[in-house]
Amino acid sequence: MVIDSIQEGRHGMKIPRLVLAGTHSGVGKTTLATGLMAALKKRERPIQGYKVGPDYIDPSYHAAATGKASRNLDRWLLGEQLPSVFAQSVGESWAVIEGVMGLFDGMTGTAGFGSTADVAKLLHAPIILIVDASSMSRSVAALVHGFNTYDPEVNLQGVILNRVKSVGQEKILREALKDLQIPVLGVLPKEAALHLPERHLGLVPVGESGLLEGFIDTLSELVTKHIDLEQVERIMLGAPDLDDSIFVKKNNVSIPAKPVTQKTEFRLGVAQDEAFLFYYTDALDLAKELNFNIVPFSPLHDVALPPDLDGIFIGGGFPELHLDLLSKNLTFLDSLRSYVASGKPVYAECGGYMYLGRSITDFEGREFPLAGLIPMKAEMTQRLQGIGYKRGVFREDNFLGPRGTTVQGHEFHYSRVTYDQEFPPTYELFKGDHFDRMEGYAKDNIVASYLHLHFSGQSELLKHWLTSCSKEIGV
Repeated sequence: MVIDSIQEGRHGMKIPRLVLAGTHSGVGKTTLATGLMAALKKRERPIQGYKVGPDYIDPSYHAAATGKASRNLDRWLLGEQLPSVFAQSVGESWAVIEGVMGLFDGMTGTAGFGSTADVAKLLHAPIILIVDASSMSRSVAALVHGFNTYDPEVNLQGVILNRVKSVGQEKILREALKDLQIPVLGVLPKEAALHLPERHLGLVPVGESGLLEGFIDTLSELVTKHIDLEQVERIMLGAPDLDDSIFVKKNNVSIPAKPVTQKTEFRLGVAQDEAFLFYYTDALDLAKELNFNIVPFSPLHDVALPPDLDGIFIGGGFPELHLDLLSKNLTFLDSLRSYVASGKPVYAECGGYMYLGRSITDFEGREFPLAGLIPMKAEMTQRLQGIGYKRGVFREDNFLGPRGTTVQGHEFHYSRVTYDQEFPPTYELFKGDHFDRMEGYAKDNIVASYLHLHFSGQSELLKHWLTSCSKEIGV
C-alpha cells in the first residue's frame, strides 16, 4: 500500500495519527504502544512515538522500537506550545501517541486537564482504547460504552482487548461488544512475553539494557499476529486534517543580533549515561536552536569534564543504582569541583541535585560520598517522597531568571534530602494554589532541585541563561 502520509493544503496539515489509551493504569499501554510502533515500522511506515505526560522512561521503549527519540506531550509542562511542539517534531512521520493513566485521568482538581483525552481532543486524534480483559465477560460492553459516551468530543475508533485467557473468553467478549459498533482491532493473549521489566520508578529504561535481546522483535511479532494493522492504518490515515490555526507560534528562539564577525556559542555540558538519562528531547532541540552547543559527558565513565564548558546540566536518572562507580570516580569529581570553583553555572534536577550533595545513602543503608558542592545529604526510602505537578517561584535572581519568575514542573522521587546548615532554596513550591514547601538549593552559580522542567514550554529560561552567561567567540 503506497500512501502519501503528509499533505498540506488550504485546510491545514494531514498527519496520520492515533492515541493509544487505557481504561486505567497498568493495562499494558507501553507494551502495546512499543509493539505497535515496531510492527508499523516493519511495514515501512515512518513512525514517530509520543508519550502523554511527563514520563521519561516509556519514551525510551518507543525509541528502541522506532529508531527515533520519542517526544512528550504534557499540557502542564508545555502549555500553549504543545500543538507546535507536536507539529515541529512530527514532520512527515505518522504519530503513535501513548496515553497516560486512564483515558480521562488528568490533573487533580481539574476537569481532566492534561489527560489523554484532553491531548487527543487538542490534536483531533482518533483513540484506540486498551482494555485489560483478564477478568471480564459481558461487562466489557458496559465499560467500553461508558468510555465512548462519557465525553462526546472523544473520537473512539476501536478497542484492543489485552490479557485474554482463552478462545472461549474471546468469543464472549466479541459478542458483547458487537452491538456498540466499535471495532475490536485486536485480542492479545495473556503471555509472559508481554511484560516489561519494572522497579521503584516504574519501567527499567532501555538505556540500562532493560530490554532482553530480541524483545522488541517479540512484541512486534505478537502485535502483527493479534492486531489488525490494516485497520489501524486506516484509522491513522482517516484522522482529520489539522487546521493551521490550532498551532500557536512556536517559542521565539531568536537571540540578540551579533556583529557579523562574531558568533554566539554556549558549550552546554549535559550528563548522559546510565545514571543520568532523564531529558526531554524537544528541550535539547530548542537549546540547539538557541545556539547552545550540546556536549555530552558521563560522570560514570569520564575521567574529567570536557574542556571549555560554559554551563552544565545534570538531569535526573538513577544515580542510586550506580553509587559505587560514581563515588569512586575521583578524578571526575575533582574536575567538577574545579569547574564550579571557576564560577560557571550548574543546573541540576532530581538525581543530578542529589549527586551535587555530600553523599547518597542507598536502599540498603550504605552511604557513598559524592560531589560535596551542596551542604546536604540524600537518602533513598521505600516510599515516594514527592510526586506530581508543582509550580515554583524563584526566591532570588539566578542564571535561569530573575527573582519572582514562575516555572511549571513535575517531581517524582523516592529520596529525601537533609541539610546540615541554613541554605538558600531555589523555589517557593506550590501544589495547586497552596504553598507546599521550600525546595532546592540556589547559591552563586548552582541552581538545583527535585523539580523537572521542560524548557520547550518556557523558552525564556534558556534565553536568560544564554544572555546572562554566554560568551562571544571570534570567527
